[in-house]
Amino acid sequence: MTARRTFRILSIQPVADGGGSEVALIRLFRCLAGRGWECHVAVPEQARLADEYAASGAAVHVVGMARLTTSGGPVRWVRYAAGWPPTVARLARLARDLDVDVVHSNSLHAWHGWAAAALSRRPHVWHAREIVFQSPYALRVERWLARRFADRVVAVSDAVAAQLDPANVVVVTDEADPDRFGPERAGRFRAGAGIADDVALVGSVARLDTWKGFEVLLDAVADMQAARPGLEVAVAGGAVEGKEDYAAALRRRAGAMAGVHWLGRRADVEDLMADLDVFVQVSTEPEPYGLVLVEALASGVPVVAGAAGGPLEILRGLPEQAGRLVPPGDAAALASAVVSLLPEGPSSAERRRARGVLRRPSPDGAAEIFEAAARRRRRGG
Repeated sequence: MTARRTFRILSIQPVADGGGSEVALIRLFRCLAGRGWECHVAVPEQARLADEYAASGAAVHVVGMARLTTSGGPVRWVRYAAGWPPTVARLARLARDLDVDVVHSNSLHAWHGWAAAALSRRPHVWHAREIVFQSPYALRVERWLARRFADRVVAVSDAVAAQLDPANVVVVTDEADPDRFGPERAGRFRAGAGIADDVALVGSVARLDTWKGFEVLLDAVADMQAARPGLEVAVAGGAVEGKEDYAAALRRRAGAMAGVHWLGRRADVEDLMADLDVFVQVSTEPEPYGLVLVEALASGVPVVAGAAGGPLEILRGLPEQAGRLVPPGDAAALASAVVSLLPEGPSSAERRRARGVLRRPSPDGAAEIFEAAARRRRRGG
C-alpha cells in the first residue's frame, strides 16, 4: 500500500523586507509543518528573515519579481507589465517541479500567484492583507481576480473582507506567536538602547510609509512629555521601498527632539514590545488588521490605535485597560489616550514582567483551508 504523500505548498511573497506579512507567513509555515506539510516560499530577493524561514522548516526560492506599487510612475508600471509573463512562467515551473498541492499568494497585491496557479493547474489560496485605498482601479481589478482565480480568499479582518466578493472569502485573523511575545521578556531591551528602566516609555513598530502616522506621533510628543515629564518614545522600522526620503525626514525631525529614539530596523521586536508602557499605532488611513497591536497586547502592553479598520476588531470586547481608539491623525487625542494608559509611578522591569497578557490568540483556522484545497487536488477536483 502506498503511503500518503505529504502536502506541499508554494507561497508567493512579493516583498522580503521582514514586514508583518512575512512574520504571519512564517507562523503559518510552522503551523503547517507541524501538520506534516512541506513548505516553500518564493521571494523576490534574499530574505531578511532567512533564518526565521529556515527555523519554520520552509525552503526559500529567490525568483525575481517586480513589486506592485503606485509609486514610481508609468515607467515602473511598464516594467512590471513587461516582467510579469516571464515571472509567472518561472513560478509555474517551480510549482510543477516541486509538485506542490497549493499555490498561495501572501498579499492581495501579489498578481503573479493566481496566474502561476492557473498555468500549473494547482489550487490557489489568496491571502488578502490590505485595505486598498491607493487606487480604486487596483481594487476593482483585485476584487475581480480574487473572485475569479482563487479557490479561497483568506481575509485578515472583516474590514479587508468588506472590499471583496463574499462568495469565496473567509476571515482568519493573524495572531501573535506566544513563544516570542510575552511580558516575561521585559528588561532585555532598554539597557541596550540606552533607555532607563524607570522612565515611561511609549513605542511604535511599523514599516515607514506615508500613511502610518509617524508625524502624528511626533506631533504628540510635547503634550505627552508635558503631562508625564521624562517620558521617552521609541520608534522601530525601516522605510518602505520608494519612501526613503520620507523616512529620512522623519529621522531628522526625531533626532532634534529630546527623549525620542529613532531605532531603524530591529531584530528584537519582542523584547522592545515587552519593555514599553504603551504601544501606539495611529495610521492616517484604516489599518487592514494590525498584527503589531496583537503582539503588544500579548506582551501585556496597552495600545492606542486609530479608530478605523482592523483595530476596531482587535479591541472589541477587551477590557478598557487594554487600549484606546482615537481619531486617525489627531495628535492631541493620541497624547491624551497615551497618558491615560500610563501606569502611575515609575516603570520597572519587575512591574512590566508582572503584567498579564491582554489578548489571547484565537484558534488558527488557516491550516484547514489549505488542507481542503490540497485534498481537492489529490482527488482530482
